[in-house]
Amino acid sequence: MDYFQQFKGRFIGVMQLDDCDVLLQNLIDTPDDWFIYDTLTTMPSETLSADVFVKKIKNIKSIVDEEHDERYCGIVYTDDLKNPSFVKIFHPKNLGKTCGSSEHPPMPQWLISKEKPMDVVAEFGPKEESEGFVSKFLKF
Repeated sequence: MDYFQQFKGRFIGVMQLDDCDVLLQNLIDTPDDWFIYDTLTTMPSETLSADVFVKKIKNIKSIVDEEHDERYCGIVYTDDLKNPSFVKIFHPKNLGKTCGSSEHPPMPQWLISKEKPMDVVAEFGPKEESEGFVSKFLKF
């Protein structure tokens, strides 16, 4: 299965904050051969060293802990709770419209995977809308 198929595949939502902590600790405890793709930066081409991986996971955890104002998680998704190989984490302050279906759902900020990333932002991110001259200045 390629990266795009994994990205669009079935994921389990991590709803309890305690379960999120367990998942992130599981990643920290198995730090070898992971990619972390921050979709706001350049796509990585190599796995991270164990030390760098642990540091980045701890940083992501602190962002989730400090900036997520809910009593539940709901921003972390994984392909497998006990033996993950792909994890999506949305930034708590950049969720867009998450209720209901959306033509352009928000992009996760962090994609943590064993598979080398492909450019999901170009492939699945919001497309630029072409606007006519009048509609650019007048919103109806």
